[in-house]
Amino acid sequence: MQTAVEPNSEAKQAYIRARQYFRSGNLSAAQSAAEEVIHHSPGFASGRRLYADILMGCNQFATARDQLDSALKLFPDQVDRRRPILLHKATSFVREGDLAGALGVATSADLKPVEALDAAMLSQLGYLLTLCESHETALQVFEHALTKQPDDPLFLFNCAAANRAMGNLERAEQLYDRVLALNPQDWEAYKNRSDLRKQNVQRNHIPELQQQLVQCDLPEVARVQLQFALAKEYEDLGQYADSFAALQQGCEVRRKSIDYQIDRDLSVMSDIADSFTPGFLTASDIPSDFGKEIIFVLGMPRTGSTLLDRVLCASGDVVSAGEPDTFARLLVREAAKVHGSESGSDRNIILQAGNALDVNAVGDAYVQQLRARANFAGADRIIDKNPMNFLYLGWIARALPGAKIVHLCRSPMDTCYAVYKTLFKTAYPFSYSQSEMAQYYGAYHRLMQHWRAVFADRVIDVDYESLVTDLPNAGLELYRRCELPWDDAILTRYFKSDKGTATASAAQVHQPVYQTSLKKWRNFAEQLQPMQDTLTQSGIDFD
Repeated sequence: MQTAVEPNSEAKQAYIRARQYFRSGNLSAAQSAAEEVIHHSPGFASGRRLYADILMGCNQFATARDQLDSALKLFPDQVDRRRPILLHKATSFVREGDLAGALGVATSADLKPVEALDAAMLSQLGYLLTLCESHETALQVFEHALTKQPDDPLFLFNCAAANRAMGNLERAEQLYDRVLALNPQDWEAYKNRSDLRKQNVQRNHIPELQQQLVQCDLPEVARVQLQFALAKEYEDLGQYADSFAALQQGCEVRRKSIDYQIDRDLSVMSDIADSFTPGFLTASDIPSDFGKEIIFVLGMPRTGSTLLDRVLCASGDVVSAGEPDTFARLLVREAAKVHGSESGSDRNIILQAGNALDVNAVGDAYVQQLRARANFAGADRIIDKNPMNFLYLGWIARALPGAKIVHLCRSPMDTCYAVYKTLFKTAYPFSYSQSEMAQYYGAYHRLMQHWRAVFADRVIDVDYESLVTDLPNAGLELYRRCELPWDDAILTRYFKSDKGTATASAAQVHQPVYQTSLKKWRNFAEQLQPMQDTLTQSGIDFD
């Protein structure tokens, strides 16, 4: 058995070269140098870990994990040396998009108990668990990290986010207050704190936010976070003119920082519709029940997908995978095999692959990953609620004939306003311009009409308005269509779940359905006239 050794002089020199090449982005040269390292000193653990990073940079994740597994074998009985390598391995799974694999490593015996981990490892482990939608365990990890470094702003922020995900909103607010006391320039903390509850006249942060905004030379990111926070708090107080003024300023600053052309997205959606006819599905030789354990919940963001997810999971037979990009990743991977690279936008490379793309391989790999996550949670069925899967419905319908496809429909103006006023970290670049928001909605609407025409029997439309005004009947019909057993206890069980969520709805999902979000856009009807005009031009009715 190979044992851990110090590198010889040749390995040290090659290691230095490999690291320099890697940092400069010369992956080919870095890989060659890393191979020299392993050749000269196969027992050099740091050399294998660097080689793994280089391989991950080349999208060779399985080969990278082979290097990490070899590094683990160097320390069969030294758990303290194995732990950072295991976290490295879990990270490789996350980067590949295999969250089931990551969760299996992150919850392995060597990473328990959390009391044995240092603060840095706890921070990394908690982050990985969050990405894997294991929010309850992540909270335990972050809370323990705080006992080691109680005044670390980063640990406080992460712990606040974990408490928010689990619905511990008072605890989260206390932690965000501590973050800002220690670091008043943590701009994201202001926005997250404002979102935790409905603000009122007696208790709000408006003066504090205004005070921050009058500072000179504020960075753009600060203005965006503060303006969105201020808009939310003004709206809570019914000061709608002030709310929209702050929101519009935040959107304008955010939009200027994004390199985005709406025409590209509109063109891609049109090309997708042109590429799919009923014949694409009838040509499939995949068994009709393949993928039956999967339930897709999709549509535009901010249309109630987290609520619907909770309602379905209340059955006890279903678990949620959150919003993974697994299906899209696998499509890109297979398309890259056709083209020999992953250049170009995800959707373009997929379309360009055409019939040469191995849809069966995508479905097999997808089911394997989602099934592993369901099994890990002890459930038979699992939800993928990435809203943007509506773009890939043609491939989904063919690759997974047995999967259920639930499409959430919400009033166009309620949807567009809800997206427009939400500050996303990286997603949905169309959401910071009224015109672009409405144009994108129009293209989405047309694409969904196309999918219904191609395979009407596959799409289960659920109205958000029905969910929040008549949950007993809407829920019963949803369960029937998804072939799940209905139980009236679901009507109270869904909001009492101890499962967390990191979505924008995290502060709302732990309470019963409410109807205050219906027609909320009407408070800003005058200011939202550009959005209304664009929807009208797209032939979309709204009230």
